[in-house]
Amino acid sequence: MTTQLSGLEVLINDLQQEIFKTTDSVDKYQQQTKDWQVEQEQVSGQLTHRTNTLKESIKSLQDEFSNFQHQQPEDKLYSRAQKMVQLGADVDELMTECQLPKIEAEMLIAMHKRNSKSSN
Repeated sequence: MTTQLSGLEVLINDLQQEIFKTTDSVDKYQQQTKDWQVEQEQVSGQLTHRTNTLKESIKSLQDEFSNFQHQQPEDKLYSRAQKMVQLGADVDELMTECQLPKIEAEMLIAMHKRNSKSSN
């Protein structure tokens, strides 16, 4: 019976050591999991910041593009008006074809005349 008791004590000691090792392994795993979670939260925060920065950049570019699109038709009209003046268009033609106010049409013609004189 003492040998049986002694064998049980050895078995209990072995089981206690295995429980200790298992508990230690679980503690290490939990710490690794916590570390991984913290790291993932940091990465997620950085990605959120980058995403917001990119969204702001995209919005800014969209606004600039929209402004450019709104300006472009006017630029085309003035370019067309300048070409018409070079080809000899008068104030009435500029007003009709380019939808310019009379004062702007007169100014474009006057500028063309002035530039033509200074070129000669």
